[in-house]
Amino acid sequence: MRKSLSATSGFRDIEDAMQHYAALQTGCDAIVTSNVKDFTQADIPVYTPDEFLAKEV
Repeated sequence: MRKSLSATSGFRDIEDAMQHYAALQTGCDAIVTSNVKDFTQADIPVYTPDEFLAKEV
């Protein structure tokens, strides 16, 4: 049986892994979350809501 990327990604939380890979697959430029510390393995930038708003405004 083939395992999903989320299950073998090295992320500690499967939901974080699924969010990360969904963001990559849909072409997102970044992830916005209050839980930045769990996305250290992300392949795209990860911002808190405040960081994102400060960057975009």
